[in-house]
Amino acid sequence: MKATGIVRRLDDLGRLVIPKEIRKKYRLKEGDSIEFYTDSDRIIIQKHDHLSAHAEEIEIMCETLHAMYQNTVFFIQDSLLEQKGIQLKEMFMQKCHVHRMISFENEQVYKDSQEKYGGLIYPITSCGDWYGAFVILLDKKTLTTEELYAVEAFTQLLSRQQLQ
Repeated sequence: MKATGIVRRLDDLGRLVIPKEIRKKYRLKEGDSIEFYTDSDRIIIQKHDHLSAHAEEIEIMCETLHAMYQNTVFFIQDSLLEQKGIQLKEMFMQKCHVHRMISFENEQVYKDSQEKYGGLIYPITSCGDWYGAFVILLDKKTLTTEELYAVEAFTQLLSRQQLQ
């Protein structure tokens, strides 16, 4: 665990202000849910991950899309990427934080590779908040509009689950 050197006091109601630098780094904004954990004599706070409860379903969706499209398909979300051992370039990760479907060409995607890809990004958004995104790398074949209906359906399903 890394010390930040920042110290804050609790107010008389038990409230604590999370420093702006930390909120910015971890993309915390007003209205985000925060989880509390304890470990021996430590209190750990973490941004609540709404999609972690659906990790198995998301993995099945990615496998289904891969089988249908014959292209590489993965889901952009920090904890899910870590579980899969996928390391992406920071510039590409930033590109994935969009609120509408976009296509890309000649992008370096993986951190330890200079290979460039084209593909599509389908974000999961709800009430203006970004939760993750399906990424399809067009490394085997291009797709027709009709073939993309499945990823659109999965995207809408996950977006609706964020409202619950």
